[in-house]
Amino acid sequence: MNFLYPQFLYALFALLIPIIIHLFNFRKTKKVYFSNTRFLQKVKEASSSKRKLKHYLILASRLLMLFFLVIAFAQPFFPSEEEASAQGKTLIYLDNSLSMSNEVDEGISAFDEALQYVNTLTELYPTSVEYKILTNDFSTHSGIYQNKKDVTELTTELRMTGVARSFEEIKERLTLQQESGNYDVYWIGDFQSATAGKEEEIHFDSTYSVNLVPMNFTAVNNVYVDSIYLDNPFLIGDEKLKLNVVLKNIGVEEVNDLIVKVYVDEVQSATASVNIKPNNIVTATFDLAFNIEGNNKCRISFEEFPVTFDNDFYFTINGSQKIDVLEIKSSSQVTNVQNVFGNEELFNLKSINFSNLDYSLIPEADLVIVNGLENIDPSLAITLNEYLAEYGNIIFIPASAPDIASYRQLSGLGNLSPMDSTGKAALATPDFNDPFFENVFEETNKSFAMPEAAGVVQWGRDRTALLKYNNGMPFLSKMRGNGNLYVFGSPLHIDYTSLQAHAIFVPVMYRIAAQSASKESKLYYFIDDPNIIFRTDTLITDNVFKLRRGDEEIIPSQRISGNNVFMEVPRFTLGIGFYDLMFEGKKLTTLAFNVSPGESDLRQYTVDDLRKIFKGKVDIFEVQDKEGFKSSVERKYIGQPLWKYAIIIALIFLLMEVLLIRFLP
Repeated sequence: MNFLYPQFLYALFALLIPIIIHLFNFRKTKKVYFSNTRFLQKVKEASSSKRKLKHYLILASRLLMLFFLVIAFAQPFFPSEEEASAQGKTLIYLDNSLSMSNEVDEGISAFDEALQYVNTLTELYPTSVEYKILTNDFSTHSGIYQNKKDVTELTTELRMTGVARSFEEIKERLTLQQESGNYDVYWIGDFQSATAGKEEEIHFDSTYSVNLVPMNFTAVNNVYVDSIYLDNPFLIGDEKLKLNVVLKNIGVEEVNDLIVKVYVDEVQSATASVNIKPNNIVTATFDLAFNIEGNNKCRISFEEFPVTFDNDFYFTINGSQKIDVLEIKSSSQVTNVQNVFGNEELFNLKSINFSNLDYSLIPEADLVIVNGLENIDPSLAITLNEYLAEYGNIIFIPASAPDIASYRQLSGLGNLSPMDSTGKAALATPDFNDPFFENVFEETNKSFAMPEAAGVVQWGRDRTALLKYNNGMPFLSKMRGNGNLYVFGSPLHIDYTSLQAHAIFVPVMYRIAAQSASKESKLYYFIDDPNIIFRTDTLITDNVFKLRRGDEEIIPSQRISGNNVFMEVPRFTLGIGFYDLMFEGKKLTTLAFNVSPGESDLRQYTVDDLRKIFKGKVDIFEVQDKEGFKSSVERKYIGQPLWKYAIIIALIFLLMEVLLIRFLP
């Protein structure tokens, strides 16, 4: 035990004063004479022994009261395990992600408790210490040191954000541009496993004394929307739209009778009651019977506590957008492609003979179909390759007598070669687990009859082919690059294949078209998506694309490549909900943004897990409340002060003295 002000110990000499007073009774005595003192002598002896005991007890109480009072002024303390940073610099990471809205005690959120921890640090450390506060948005205040007053004001202004950070991002930001020296680091957060990033070790060098402060949730039960999709993304008139909502329960308790509602333009359009087993998922299907026109703002809503930030999920349905399809063919005859994409309510189809082709139409199309050209003109090959490089999508259908050398000019067809066909062979049943065929078929019976085909071209084995022959050779493959090139092995003609007359043909072609559609047709985005990609045929001027919601206007970073716009998602300033995509003051479409599903997964790393992940001078504060946190910090850096206990003991002995004088005869 040490003393903060040991000079006060000299005051212990004051203990001699009550001793001297006790030993030398300076009160004057007066003799009183009695005729007979035989009986009085006995009374005197009895009273004197009691009085001496009382005086000794009072003396002891006074001495001990004065002793502990002096000790209190000397401020005793147990020394800390480590010294605080000699530079007076302390780094604090405060997790302000939405998952911190979960409770760590009844009625107390993890975020509110974490703010109290930060204020506790400023109370414990000397006033000369400066702090650098880091939050998930990496805002400007995270790059400067602030004093106690500034930190106190900042904690009243901080709000939660939908942005989550990985462990590595936080570590890199904490140690960024730090001067040489030693630093105390406080990492206060919920340590979610779903948002932690790659499972790898986080190393701090010896200059950082790191203190991990896990905010332990009372429970991790939560239900959230994992994803949504439409059975048929092509909407026709008043047809019913089937909306599939994938709900996930990551809790340890079953959720029963959860009422899920679907709103379209704030009008309730459907509702369902679902039961979800622990750590399981359920898909709820809704029939939305309404007239889809224009861009519709939609919302999925349910009530589930105590975590409420993910009880609403936003998405849009664009009922007026069409997919631009360009067919380049070798003759003026009507083709099977025209029969498939001839629905004017779904597609803007342009079917053009190659001899009349305007090359400027290619970049404007969502999907280009090269159908039955015997050879590819070099200028057309260059344009198509540029289109693929700019994230375009092409379906390539060979001619019956192909010029293989000219075909090889296309990116992805370098290995193309003629196929010596011995007649038609049956195609194998597709892999229903392939995401391409997800929700294409109501039943996945592998025994149904497949069409036949006699190939004219081949490109080697492809395990990821969408359609194959029974011998494993590919018939329809997706060549991936910046864009996607879909290659058929034969012409779509009855002499070569019966695919065009089979029930699988239209779904396959529709799925290719759906995946090729402009990116702004996506139902929703997450605010931690890296970027938004959409196609535009607007003449680009000095103006830029903007996101607008009410009076709020955001100009994201963006670049234009050909007819594609790549817009960076401004996740630090973006809120949850709907934003209008604006250009030159006109609304192009509406985009919906949601919190990443990972943020809704409240499962946390255990203390043992954290010890395996974080390496260096790292301690873990296993505390449950503010007082526990305060004690841990004092024990490690400040030392344990004892003066309060000395004051309490001194008051106890003062009370004992009063009681002895008052009640002891």
